[in-house]
Amino acid sequence: MSNTKRAWSMILKDLKGEKKYFVWTFVYAAYMAFTLGMAVKGQLEDRSYASPVIDGLFLLLIPMLGFYFCRRSFKYLSEDSYTRMLAYFRALPISDHVVIAYRLMQIFLGFMVNGIVFFGLMYWIAEPMRNEMSLSGYLALALTWIGYGMMMSGPYMYFEFSNHGKAYLRSTLSLFAAAVVAAAGIKICGGNLLLYTIELATRWSLLSPIMWTALVAAAVSLAIFSKITLRKLRSRDLV
Repeated sequence: MSNTKRAWSMILKDLKGEKKYFVWTFVYAAYMAFTLGMAVKGQLEDRSYASPVIDGLFLLLIPMLGFYFCRRSFKYLSEDSYTRMLAYFRALPISDHVVIAYRLMQIFLGFMVNGIVFFGLMYWIAEPMRNEMSLSGYLALALTWIGYGMMMSGPYMYFEFSNHGKAYLRSTLSLFAAAVVAAAGIKICGGNLLLYTIELATRWSLLSPIMWTALVAAAVSLAIFSKITLRKLRSRDLV
């Protein structure tokens, strides 16, 4: 409990000290909602052409909802800000358990705030969704993709805390490449991930099997990567 309280106090310090950066978080979530909402609207209006680009965009961008902008996120490459942050925490000292709890809280807060902005605006922009889906069905769709995003947050957390800035960038680009390959593979197999998740959410609502699979996968991913990231932090040289 003490780890959780200390991690939460660190979150509150971020929120108070870097307010100007959080404006860009809302702008980014709104921009994503507009861009992807228009793409989804076009896809639903013409389902005969299932574009892999939309799948790729969702696979690439949804995990980004788990981040909120701060000075470190803008400076991670030029100043290796995440490594410097870890060195600062170690000097205080703040335990590695608190650091993990702090990062997990950032992920949950990011998805909560950005998820409301993103999926709220997209529901308004993608008109066919409002006509075809109930609110509970759309909630199931949102939770499906949030579950996927949180599942991918596990690897992002590991790469962020185990690498210096340039290596973190390379690791992130490898995840981007994997998302593009996955979208292309789904298209080659004749599928469309977005339409499939919409279909299941419309049919099953909050009983959607893919929604629960995504949420369970998210919990497993965060648990596993929290443990291996913790082991990495204990042995990592921050010089």
